[in-house]
Amino acid sequence: MDATVHSDSGQGPVVVLLHGVGVGPASFDELAGLLQRDHRVVVVGRPGGPSTAVSLADQADGVADLLGSVGAAGACIAGVSGGATLALLIGMLRPEVVGGLVVHEPLVGSLAPTLHTRFAAAARLAAEGEAGAVSVVRTVMGEATWERLTEPERAQVLAEAGRSRAEVAVFAAFDPSSEELDRLRSFPVITTVGGRSGPERWEAAEILQLHARAELRVVAGSGNAAQLDAPSLLADVIRSCRPTTLTRSR
Repeated sequence: MDATVHSDSGQGPVVVLLHGVGVGPASFDELAGLLQRDHRVVVVGRPGGPSTAVSLADQADGVADLLGSVGAAGACIAGVSGGATLALLIGMLRPEVVGGLVVHEPLVGSLAPTLHTRFAAAARLAAEGEAGAVSVVRTVMGEATWERLTEPERAQVLAEAGRSRAEVAVFAAFDPSSEELDRLRSFPVITTVGGRSGPERWEAAEILQLHARAELRVVAGSGNAAQLDAPSLLADVIRSCRPTTLTRSR
């Protein structure tokens, strides 16, 4: 179960997009279309199966190896929710493939205790079955976003339920130390929070400001699923990422 390339389009500096739990790489289709006007955009399918979860460390290695194989090492890696959490871990474990990070509402473990506790409870609910897993995804996404999803998009969330059931616990267990987050200072980090999101997301962002020296931005009109809520605004933030090593299309 390796990382895969969902799409690879456009020319220019490379941007890599990582999806979260409950939504697949297709959730980035609109965002990728905006970015490909002036970037090469590589949308990655995270490692994992229909009802199985791959450890975050193995996911980080899988994505890093994929980026090396497609000439995208040194890119700006942008992730949303679980994809943002994975982006942080790639930065800590495989910094050689990272030029910069844009992370929208990642987990940062017990350093942000309110969010950490909520996701521990979410993992217990998801473990009860696929209905619980879908409930977690819907809650994290936010009711306003859920109501705006098209029928095919909702069908995709339901199709991902088995995988979500397995993955929620994997992401909820992410618990980096302050020293590990300090490693992210070697490249630029932008962390974003949705304008509709609650204080627990700000708490996590402030941890990244403190330890990774991240720049904090707000994505107005967005919740956790910024690629669906406000793709144009998120694209603007990603365009402002200035990788330490500029990687261009082949």
